[in-house]
Amino acid sequence: MILAAGFGTRLRPLTERMPKALVPVGGQPLIQRCLDYFRTLRPGLLLVNGHHHAGQLAVFLDSKVAGYRRFRFIHEPEILDTGGALRNASPLVQGDFLVTVNVDIVSDISPLDALASHLRNRALVTMILHDHPRYNQVEVDAVGRIVAFGRRRPRPGNRLLAYTGIQICSPTLLALLRRCRQDVFPLIPFYQRLLDHGRRDLLAHVVDTRYKFYWRDVGTPQDLAACEADFAARPGLAAAVF
Repeated sequence: MILAAGFGTRLRPLTERMPKALVPVGGQPLIQRCLDYFRTLRPGLLLVNGHHHAGQLAVFLDSKVAGYRRFRFIHEPEILDTGGALRNASPLVQGDFLVTVNVDIVSDISPLDALASHLRNRALVTMILHDHPRYNQVEVDAVGRIVAFGRRRPRPGNRLLAYTGIQICSPTLLALLRRCRQDVFPLIPFYQRLLDHGRRDLLAHVVDTRYKFYWRDVGTPQDLAACEADFAARPGLAAAVF
């Protein structure tokens, strides 16, 4: 599932007349990069949600989803936030896992290693994390379990890491989301409540984005410009990332 319903507030004025998903970087709309990348993974079902300028996004997607066995665009008349979006989409998911990616990241991180770990450990959710001081706020213990969220001093032996915007969700997580009585809610506070109630199967898969993988959040015009500069400085990078 590509999470693409946000208003793109930080990207204004670019997003005043288009959805964030259609903002171009390296000559391609953000969501086109996601489509090309995930097509190589051959998902059984591709979901994309949309709210802000949803009509534009739906028209774009209608001509771009060839090659996917099954596709569904989920229009949210009222924006549901990240937790509500997954809750709303969960009845459509048939299978052992759901991979989600935020549309406003540019990266070459593959979810396959994280997926193997997720299934092997029977995790409730596996979040792909990295060390990025600007965004570090997921506390992880020495054995790779997520224990808290928030920018604070970690407990001895633990460390703070950042969410890459890619995760693997289990059917059990989707069932818990469906039991939530709210329609509109963010996902991270929901995860924190699960931790507060004793869940210990929210796991971290840590990747190296300093030397091995490329990653940028392009949620602001400044970050978008920095990504374009990266592409100009590193020939071939634009073709390698989603």
